[in-house]
Amino acid sequence: MSKQSKYETHIAPRLAEIKAWRAERTSIPDIAKKLSVGLSTLNQERYRPELEEALKAPELTEKEKQKQIQNAIINHKKYFNSTLSFVRRHADASERLKIVKTLIENVEDSKEIDDIKKLVEEHKKS
Repeated sequence: MSKQSKYETHIAPRLAEIKAWRAERTSIPDIAKKLSVGLSTLNQERYRPELEEALKAPELTEKEKQKQIQNAIINHKKYFNSTLSFVRRHADASERLKIVKTLIENVEDSKEIDDIKKLVEEHKKS
């Protein structure tokens, strides 16, 4: 008689529990711990449709979606401010020129180009 796999002994008998844990928003690494299997083992078995179905993340509530959007906005602002700070402190003239060139090459709106030109003119005057 051949030895049973971890899937057969630890995972398959607990598919209903796995589904319930995911409904409670339990992370996949935590589920692996609860099943006493390694995360890599659990991930290797995900090709099985019944396991993949049990591990599906539950739908987000409206409140969770709004929180996710707020976090994305906060992270974007942090990243943007960090980038600006880095450019101000560390970029030399040629690097700043490359940055501006990259920005202009990626602008698709002619109004945006006009706004950039106005900023350059205002900067020249000051």
